[in-house]
Amino acid sequence: MALNDTDRRRIIAVTVLTLVALPALWWANTSENSSTSPNLAVAGIDPGVDGPTAPPARAATDDGLDDVAPVFLEGPASAAGAGQAEIAIPAKPLIDDVIAKATFRSTVAAGTCIVPGMTSGSRITVVNLANNRSVSCTTLLAPGNRPGDLVMNTDAFAGIADLTDAPISVEIRR
Repeated sequence: MALNDTDRRRIIAVTVLTLVALPALWWANTSENSSTSPNLAVAGIDPGVDGPTAPPARAATDDGLDDVAPVFLEGPASAAGAGQAEIAIPAKPLIDDVIAKATFRSTVAAGTCIVPGMTSGSRITVVNLANNRSVSCTTLLAPGNRPGDLVMNTDAFAGIADLTDAPISVEIRR
């Protein structure tokens, strides 16, 4: 990239400004050149005539904690009792999801998947565990009903993963 004279002048000006400003800022913030109190204007505290005042001391109890009454927010009290909260746990689905390996084949009809061990004609959702993309398809009976990979149409597989990533880990939801 060729620079013209204007660009060169801008670069030189920014370089000079940086070389002057950084040491000046460092020198201004050193402990020997600054006051003993921190900069309170940033915090929004009025330093007063004699400097900032410390908060009033509180009486400490024998356990080392301050003797201050706790402050509670307004609102309804918990029905479960003090210190106990009811935790909601979602119900388990009636049919568990299945984790499997998925691959593709161009000879599989569009909108269908060959799934070993599942009945033909079921509507399932195949979710890629790596990126959470999903595609729905209708199951076909696997030849010989033997265990193996879920086989999808090439276009459906490309919707949830790159074809070069095959086989991928998927979750089969019914």
